[in-house]
Parts: sequence; structure tokens; C-alpha cells
Amino acid sequence: MNLSMRDKKILLMFLGVLLFALSFFFVYNPQMQEASDIAASNDSLQQRLSELLELSQNKDTYLQETESMQTEIEQYCKEFPYTVRSEDGIVLAQNMENSLDMSISNVGLGERTFVYSIDGGAASDGIEAPEETMMEQGNQQTQDQINEIEGTDGETDTGAAGTIDSSNSVQASIESDGSGSPALYRTQNTMQFTCTYSSLKDAVKYLDSQSGRMTLDNINTSFDSATGNLTGTMTVNLFSMTGGNTSYSEPDAGSVAYGTDNIFGTIEKKKKKSKKNKQKAAESSAESTENTDTAADSSQSAESETQQ
Repeated sequence: MNLSMRDKKILLMFLGVLLFALSFFFVYNPQMQEASDIAASNDSLQQRLSELLELSQNKDTYLQETESMQTEIEQYCKEFPYTVRSEDGIVLAQNMENSLDMSISNVGLGERTFVYSIDGGAASDGIEAPEETMMEQGNQQTQDQINEIEGTDGETDTGAAGTIDSSNSVQASIESDGSGSPALYRTQNTMQFTCTYSSLKDAVKYLDSQSGRMTLDNINTSFDSATGNLTGTMTVNLFSMTGGNTSYSEPDAGSVAYGTDNIFGTIEKKKKKSKKNKQKAAESSAESTENTDTAADSSQSAESETQQ
């Protein structure tokens, strides 16, 4: 196929225009868009750089303020117990009964709930496992003894022991993490009481005087005309805070008697004395009688000689 010079020029012009169009849309235009994005990014980075330079100039001031605020936070955290367990509510009710003219018939132990975190974190950031009470600790010790007797390690159990092990491990990991942001928790305990009006006012003063962080949420009372006393319920908020350099302190429940000689409460007869023991007892009794008689004769002879 022979092309004239005119056709060759037209074809070259067409190829040139096509090459220019392809270069513009697939090379030049993307490069310009990328350059525009880089320029916009540079503007934001330049603004951020200016802010950092300004902060750097006031670095010493910010460090001093941060250290001062951290000290205040640590001091504030020390005013709260690290955690609140079931035994804390029980001991509180026991102390109120011992210190006040008040009878507490029932204590409703509430669950620990998240209130607030200093960094604004959600409640899921500080999820708590079910707390380990004294009863659960005793159950765990019993389960360990059973595993030791049966020769099992307890890792394959899927019952209550496995649940306790899981709870203990999660609770231990939470309590061992003291480097996190301070988080406030609340435990609501409900007490059913019977007392006089004067004792009720003393109870309010007693709760206000406690060193632990607690508040009296509400009181519901009714007058018993038969006894002249007040009966009702009170809800006490016990607050705790994690994330500080504190640890859990067990409450002082006073002297408590543990264990019993007979867990079934059966009556056991005293063991009969053997013949040898009876014979020895008779001989010792006879010797003591002879000694008494001899002492009496000596005393009488001494008196007669004195009279003569």
C-alpha cells in the first residue's frame, strides 16, 4: 500500500495528537493531582510543625504542669480503696451493728460498676471479672486438694472450678495492672435494718466519718407501732479507683472462731477408765487418806503436850 506524502503527514499529525492526549491523561494529569495532594499535605504538616515548635518553646512549663497534675492525681487516688469486695460490705454492716444501737438483718451485696475514667475511656476499657470472695477462695482451695488426691491438674474441668480459675486469672491481671489510667467504680450495697430514730441519725454520722470513700444513696423507713422502732433499708455507695499506686487491703473483721471438733454435732460418750487406772486412783486416794490421818494424830499429840 503506497501512501502519498500528504497522507503520511496527516497520519503523523494524528499519532502526535494521540500521543499528546495519552501523555496528558495518563502521565501529566496524575502527576499534577499527586503534586496537588502533596502540597495540601505540606500545608497541614507545616501548620502542625508550627504548633510543635510553639509547644517546644514552652516545653519546661508543660513538663512542670504535667508533673504537678500527676502528683495531684496520685494523691487523689490514694484516698480511694483499690477495689471493693463482698467482705468489705459485710464487715461494714458488722461494724455498724457493733458500734451503733442497730440491728441489720440482711445485706444485699451489689456488683462493681464503672463510673468514670480520667482519660474518658468507655466502660469496656476496664471490664471487671466477678470478684473473688472469701467463699470462692475456700472453694478453690478445696478443689485444689481434690485435684491433688485424684491426681488431676484441674485444667480439663468445665464446672464451677474452671469458672473460678478463669475469674481469678482475669481479676489478678486487672489488679496487677496499676499503670493504667485511673478509673472510678461504684458498688451499691443494700442493708435491711431495725433501729431507733436516734440510732438512724448516728448511722448517718458513722458513714460520714468513715475513711473509705462512701456515700449514703437513699433511706426508706417505716414506723413499727408495736416496738416503737424504725425498720427499713438503706443503700450505701462504696467507691473504688484503679490505676493508682495502691493495692487492696483486706478489712479487719476482728477475732473469728474457725473450725470445730465435731462437724456433725453428735454427742460422744466419755471413755471408761481402765482397771489399772481405777486401781491407781484408789491407791492414790488411800495414800492421801493415810497422810491426812497421820497429820491429824500428830496435831492432837502436839496439843496434849502443850496442855501438860
